[in-house]
Amino acid sequence: MIRRSDIASTPRKPQAGFTLAELLVSLLVTTLLLVGVLTALDLNSRVAKVEGNVADMQQSLRIAQNDMVRMVRMAGRGGILIADPTSSPIPNGIAIAVRDNVGANQYMLDGEDETLILEDTDVLTVRGVFSTPLYQVNPADPAVLKLSPSNNPTSGEITIQTPIRGIQQDLEPLKESLKDGSEALLLVSPLDDSIYAVVQITGGSSTANSVTLNFAISGTTLADKYKALSPGGTFPTALRNVIHAGILEEYRYYVREDHAIAGDDSSELTPKLSRARFYPGSDQPYGGQNSNAWLDVADNILDLQVALGFDSSNGGRMSDDDNATGDDDKILEAANGSADDWLFNGESDNADDPMWQTNPSPALHYLRLSTLARTDRRDHDYQAAEMPPFIENRAYGANDKQNEREQRMFRRRLLQTVIDLRNLA
Repeated sequence: MIRRSDIASTPRKPQAGFTLAELLVSLLVTTLLLVGVLTALDLNSRVAKVEGNVADMQQSLRIAQNDMVRMVRMAGRGGILIADPTSSPIPNGIAIAVRDNVGANQYMLDGEDETLILEDTDVLTVRGVFSTPLYQVNPADPAVLKLSPSNNPTSGEITIQTPIRGIQQDLEPLKESLKDGSEALLLVSPLDDSIYAVVQITGGSSTANSVTLNFAISGTTLADKYKALSPGGTFPTALRNVIHAGILEEYRYYVREDHAIAGDDSSELTPKLSRARFYPGSDQPYGGQNSNAWLDVADNILDLQVALGFDSSNGGRMSDDDNATGDDDKILEAANGSADDWLFNGESDNADDPMWQTNPSPALHYLRLSTLARTDRRDHDYQAAEMPPFIENRAYGANDKQNEREQRMFRRRLLQTVIDLRNLA
């Protein structure tokens, strides 16, 4: 039997638990673990943001280059000349034209602030039959082409039918052109591809299997602009029948100066590569819509530079000396039998040099596009390398804005593409 006194005298065991010191140590370890986890998460988040920004930049760069490359490869489709020394010499060619290193306060469309061209960038113009078929015509049919008057014509009409030689032709684009009354029509002679004319569609009529297009050769603002794109700037006297025809288009690529706050030039620069569509050879935006002068293709494009690759000696050497200046040009000429065959790739390049203004012009083989893009946001833990001294013939000096510390927080990529001009070689 256990007595009450025995129970009372039994010592009690202390309750289990943590001391204050143990709690403090546990709290410290937990805090360190949380700091480590949060640091890792923050680092992962920043890396993800950087990678996302870089991916967006690269995608923007690819889109910009792809759009321009696609058009440039088709430049001259339909048979138009690259250049005509008598009316449109290099670099203001017919199929391809380049405005090199545009100056300050230049606009793609006068009176439209949205079309301000970023200073020192290039403007690339391409012309050809791009989005519509190249229509076949029966040159042996005297009823196909009618000119008025027959000598020194100022107007005319042409009938395009389907099928022809058993080939079906989609006439819908031609029927649509009747509604516009401003489209440029390319007419090519069966005698030689170099005999062609560009005229203005002014109206006409259509049936299920044919379209008759009335056109003006001169006498209207657009017709006179189009005539300037014909060889010699005149309607060829030898053009008395046609073997094929097409709707001629013109697109101009440029870097549009835009800012984060509209109308505030002191706010963050947000440049865009834009594609403008004009009636060929004119300053009239397509369809009379001013918005066609700034169709944005890609964001955050800082620079567009274009170089033209010729065979000036017709020997196939395609010399390229980016740094040829002064006496270096003479050394290169002595060594290779020709001067630098690339125009707009070096500081001393001058489009007015006689070698580019000869008749016939040097054969144009290649066009090189250089596109510089940047990320959408700064990375404050990053400093890009200084810009190279030159991108083609665009100089980037030590005091250039793109070499400032704030601008070097953006990650940048330069993409160059050499395009074989299959329709012009």
